[in-house]
Amino acid sequence: MTNTSFQKDGYAVFDDALSADELTMLQTTCDKLLEEPPEDGGEGRHTIGLGHARRFLAHRHGDFPDLQAFVLGKTLGRIARECLGDDTLLFNEQFVVKGAGKGASFAWHQDSAYVGYDHAPYVTVWMALDDTTEENGCVYIIPRDLEAEPGIDPHEWQDDTNELNGYFGEDPGRPMVCKAGTVVAFSSRTLHRSGPNTTGKPRRAYIAQYSVGAIRDPETGELKRFATPVAA
Repeated sequence: MTNTSFQKDGYAVFDDALSADELTMLQTTCDKLLEEPPEDGGEGRHTIGLGHARRFLAHRHGDFPDLQAFVLGKTLGRIARECLGDDTLLFNEQFVVKGAGKGASFAWHQDSAYVGYDHAPYVTVWMALDDTTEENGCVYIIPRDLEAEPGIDPHEWQDDTNELNGYFGEDPGRPMVCKAGTVVAFSSRTLHRSGPNTTGKPRRAYIAQYSVGAIRDPETGELKRFATPVAA
């Protein structure tokens, strides 16, 4: 059964969703990846990183067996199915880290806007690896009735901040202030942003995205990122 809050508001919060072992594994893996050079993670797949200020450590689950087991396992599979109402495939995954004292904000956008062509909505499962506050760059969400507003809004590329912007209104959004181990799941059609990190510590998060079917370019048939089955 699909989560009612997810359908009505475009997101759902799962408190204490991660076990202590899962949280520790994610934190440790993220820290290992942070030892690598600060270029944008993902071997050129993304252009939205800003060095130490905003790092995307992407598509590395195959290098870490524990991470791969987790991202394809029952904890996230249950959340993804609860939001999408069906069996799911891993579409994308990445760590997102905002550097201490200079972590860059991220503009309002729908994740679907970054795909580049029409596709069925998917779910983003955002995991707090640190206690997340407005001071260290929490996520903000504008609630969205997914049945009433199912589409992708117009987005504009911002050269100065290296990102898409899909909302120029006055709504500040709801801040997702939460402790480490919390999961916030939101639709790829839900507008969200994140603030800057002004604290003395990095703000770490892990994102896994799941789709009901494979996402392919409608013209070429080329697979976008992954389409790996998740544990039932």
